Amino acid sequence: MSDSKDTPLQSSEATPAASGDPGVADRRALLVQLIVDHHLTGNKTKLKLVELAKLAGISRQALDRYYGDLKPYITGKRDVVELVEGSPLREQMETQAAINEIETKYEKKLEKLQVAHEKALDKALSSHITSLMNGDIVLLESNKMRSAIEKQTLHNAELLKQISRLELKLMQSHGLVTGASTPSKSLPDQNKLVFNVDIETLSMSYQRGSTLEEFETSKSNEIRVIRDKLAKYQGASDVRVVMFADRYISRFSTFADNYISLRNELSLIIRLPLFGRSEFQNFIKQIPPEFKRSIHIPYTPSESERKAQRTFNFQKIQPPPMEIKGADTASNPSIEWGVDEVVFFKIKQGD
Repeated sequence: MSDSKDTPLQSSEATPAASGDPGVADRRALLVQLIVDHHLTGNKTKLKLVELAKLAGISRQALDRYYGDLKPYITGKRDVVELVEGSPLREQMETQAAINEIETKYEKKLEKLQVAHEKALDKALSSHITSLMNGDIVLLESNKMRSAIEKQTLHNAELLKQISRLELKLMQSHGLVTGASTPSKSLPDQNKLVFNVDIETLSMSYQRGSTLEEFETSKSNEIRVIRDKLAKYQGASDVRVVMFADRYISRFSTFADNYISLRNELSLIIRLPLFGRSEFQNFIKQIPPEFKRSIHIPYTPSESERKAQRTFNFQKIQPPPMEIKGADTASNPSIEWGVDEVVFFKIKQGD
């Protein structure tokens, strides 16, 4: 016969939580303590129902069934402080709640700053990549321009060759070159060709930012081109190379216009802004030996007149200061330099 005292006791998970059951009260107190402890740690991660049930030694189903009134505190829908009794612990809970709120506030602000930083970084990277792309485009365009300039240079060189051939034909027509198909004729009173080193343009480039080295290189290149042109007049009779030793105190164009060539003589008038003996001699060595060679040097007796002439002739396109200094301290040519004639001529105001 079965007796009630021989019947096994049912687990507290299997019976409703009776308020008078000490076991149930203890388990409830344990659950509350676990919830409060989790809150006091400052851990913002929500306490999972499965983990809480495991810590309390009950199943998840029992937690839902018998302690469902605690779920709002677990999920954060209700303030955990309401579960606490006693002023000291309540104050501690409120303090922790305030700390959690402040931390959450600044975490959100930090997240916003991080997002803004990432956007700014993306924008900077995009701008940098765009700059690189623009640099590539500029490089491509510069390569195209360089190629076009090279083609134009080759075309110009071919045109210069054609001009040289036409000049030679013209000379042959006047009987200047030996072996001409037409009989030799007397030359006109004035038979001269002018070769100018464009100092004015070079000086303008210098004033716009080119260096002294670039100025000197460009000047040397122009002089070399003129020197090379002299070779094509080999074979012509009675050629005189007239070198104008430019001191930047008179106009070369005026000198060339006023120069009177000898009868039956071809005059090649060259502007030579060279100031040292070695520079002149290096140029003279390249002149065909059968050509006559003359050097003409402008002269003015006073420094004030020299400065006035220079200012008047060049105005706002003065040559570089070192170039002016070279002209003022230039060596005076002499017959020993390898020439046939040295002429000093006094300039007039306005020349």
